[in-house]
Amino acid sequence: MGIRSIVVTGIGGQGQITIGTILGQALLRKGYNVRVGEVHGLSQRGGSVVVFVKYGKGVPSSIVTAGEADALIGLEMIESLRRVPLVSRDGLLIVNEFFLPPPASKPVNRKDVEDALKSIGTKTVFINANELALKAGSQIASNIVMVGALVGSGKVDLTLEDVSNVLSERFKGKTLEINMNALRMGYEYVTSQGGL
Repeated sequence: MGIRSIVVTGIGGQGQITIGTILGQALLRKGYNVRVGEVHGLSQRGGSVVVFVKYGKGVPSSIVTAGEADALIGLEMIESLRRVPLVSRDGLLIVNEFFLPPPASKPVNRKDVEDALKSIGTKTVFINANELALKAGSQIASNIVMVGALVGSGKVDLTLEDVSNVLSERFKGKTLEINMNALRMGYEYVTSQGGL
């Protein structure tokens, strides 16, 4: 296998760096060479944040270039659309239905953003990760729902068990229980879609 790439994008405070860390740790345990890089917007909370996860048998660089990513995890719809050029034609977009237009911008219509994402031609899965996370026990776990969705898509060389093992070391008690539920819900949502 060559190098595989995943882009995680959203706004500051949504847990992109946590996703990158969890994926990176799980992939390292499977024997891959892994690089995790991050780019912050002007302000960490509320600004644009993108995390790159690259892994394989070679030595990957920490940056994902245009058309290179196998998958994009988008925690916010506008940020997802912004990073689409990084995804390969046979890649996958997994987009949280969360929509938060920047305060200083011209009015942006949610449906326009959704239509733009659908029209790209890349396979796209929309998921209400915030709602699933709430069902799992806390809306904060929406990022872990998205990890489960990625694993369920088959676009990363990890199993639920691989990720669960990392979660078990990072979290304890009720927080671990919520994250395990969130992981499973994201996974089950995507696997129920079929044909990814």
